[in-house]
Order: sequence, then structure tokens, then C-alpha cells
Amino acid sequence: MVSIARQILLHDRLRFTITVVSLGVAIVMILYDLGMFISVTNDSVSVVSHASAEVWVAQKGEANLLSGSLVPVDILERVRNLEGVRQACAMGYSAGSVKISQTRQTLIIAVDPSCPLIQPWSVVDGDPTRLLQSDTIVVDDFVLRANNIVRIGDGLKLNDRDLNVVAITHGNQSFSSSFVYISLQTFELVGGKPGFVNFIAVQLQPGTDRAQFIRQVTKMDAQLAALPESEFKQATVSALIAQGVGMIFVVVFVGVLVGVLIISLTLYTATMEQLRDFAVLKALGATRWKIWGVVLEEAITETTVSFLIGLTLSFGVDALVVSVSGIRGSFPLWLIVASYAAMLLLALFGSLLSIRKATSVDPVMVFRA
Repeated sequence: MVSIARQILLHDRLRFTITVVSLGVAIVMILYDLGMFISVTNDSVSVVSHASAEVWVAQKGEANLLSGSLVPVDILERVRNLEGVRQACAMGYSAGSVKISQTRQTLIIAVDPSCPLIQPWSVVDGDPTRLLQSDTIVVDDFVLRANNIVRIGDGLKLNDRDLNVVAITHGNQSFSSSFVYISLQTFELVGGKPGFVNFIAVQLQPGTDRAQFIRQVTKMDAQLAALPESEFKQATVSALIAQGVGMIFVVVFVGVLVGVLIISLTLYTATMEQLRDFAVLKALGATRWKIWGVVLEEAITETTVSFLIGLTLSFGVDALVVSVSGIRGSFPLWLIVASYAAMLLLALFGSLLSIRKATSVDPVMVFRA
């Protein structure tokens, strides 16, 4: 049996369609903006997330991926000799440009191919361990878009130096630039500072007191900082915002705010436009609680249909943006569920703003022109 609420909604199908499409567009503004926010923050620290390190050592005052941190190479061996260290690996990190048929900006990650803490992930072709050979590079397929084609064994230029491709990865990228991997030795030839690395990633022995280890590092050299993985990520995101990418977060905030206002106002207006329907129900003897139930059921139905429309449109917008720019959003299940729950609360809030008017409507208005 079709409920009264759905009978009222579907009585004017055009109004119902306009309402759910309007809400769907508002949901796109919220869901896609949040998806971009998550993607930007996650991608900015993806190399840290994929490393098996608990602590990151950097130059004091420069403890984030976007800094100009410089750590003397000899510090690596001293860190390895500290109590509680299981593994420690040096990493170079800088911006660069790679040229195949076209030149593209990239992020250079210099690693020790024999040290497992920091390595390329999602390798689709080739063998990253061949970075042990001189003048070799691992590239991500993100940089191979738009006829920028390369195969294993082909040559390319990284910062004007000729290197041979030994492996290709997928998804090794920041939010707008791909990663390329080279050895620490090659790094010195394409932009690294001889005698220095940028960071040291540390994996501790099980049961090691992390706070005590961090104190050991800072005591060893006053020019060093050691941060747990979570703090190192947060410092990187904060640096990203400080460098001007924070405008992305402003756009996200504005988009979410506008979406929230549209949803609340649309559902408030939709309820107010149905006062005559509620007057009919009251004339037929419907109680205040019955009308409340009808209003809330309408809100839930409209929100559910609208959310499905908005979710579909968000995936479509994301696919379009990826095809044009390669920049992708991120829509984990928890975000979808949380967004639906939030939209539902907003819908109920918008409906409750008008529900008092609905329950106090005069049945006599049924007979008015």
C-alpha cells in the first residue's frame, strides 16, 4: 500500500522531480567537494602512508614533505645505531620535470632500492629493484597520458638527464603530479645536494618506546627533528595549506555551506507548498502526530532519491575531471554513508522548520480559492 506521504509527493510529479534534482545538485556540491578534499590531503602524504615507517627524521623546523629539509648523510648510520631501531632508510624528495614526447612536472622520490621501507607500490610492469643500476628510473602511468608513451627499456629525460625506464607504476602520485623514483646516487645528479638527504624513515623494534627514541634523535643532534608518522602527515598538510593550496579548502567550505543552505531551504519550501494537502488531511481528521509523520516521511523519501542522483552525478563529474586533468576525487564508503546521514539530518531540520506551520494549518483553507 502506497503511503500518504508518497501519494502527496507523486501527485505532482513535476514538482517532485524539480525538488529531487535540485537537491541532487546540492548534494553534488557537498559530496564532490568533500571527495576532492580527501583526495588532496591523502595524496599529499601518500608516499608517507605507503612507507612502513613509524618515525620520520628531518631538519629541525623543516619537518614536512614540502620543506627544504636537509639531513647529512652520516646521520643515517647514527640513527641506525640507536637503540630500538629495526630499519632506517634515507629518502630524497623534490620537484622536477620529466620529458618523453612532452614535458610534465613531477615529484622525484629518491630511494635506496635495497631498503624496503620506501619503495614504489602498485607496480604494473618492470622491476623496481633495477634502480640499483645507474641512470635508471621508475615512472607512474599518470605521466604517460596524452601520447606521452614509454615502455620498459626506453629512455627519457629527468631534469635534462637521460635515464632508462625499468618499471611502471599505477597510482603513485600526489593530487596533481606523478611520482618518479630514482636511486639516491642518481638523485645527486638531477638536483639533490651531495652529502645530504631530505628525510630518514625509521621503523622501530616491537615494544620500543617511540617517545624515548625521538628524544634520542634530538639529543644526538640539536638540528634534527623526529616526528611520528601521524604528526609528519599533519605537518605536510598544514604546509600545503600555507603554500596557497589552501584555496582548495576554501572552495570546499563554500561548496558545502551553499549545499547545506540549498537542501534546508528546498525542503522547507517544498513543505510550505503542500499546506493545502495538509489542510485536507486535517479536515479528514488527521492528528498532529500523523501530519508530523507525513512531513518526515516526505523528507526521508526526497533525500534518499536525491542522494542517489547526487552520488551518481558526483561519480560522473569525477570521471570527467580525471579524463581532462588526471586529478581525481576520493569517495570511500565511510564518506558516502556519513554524507547520507548528514543530508538526512539536514532534510529533517529543513522540514521541522516548516512542520509547525503544517500542523497548525486551518482546514478551512481547503475551501478557499
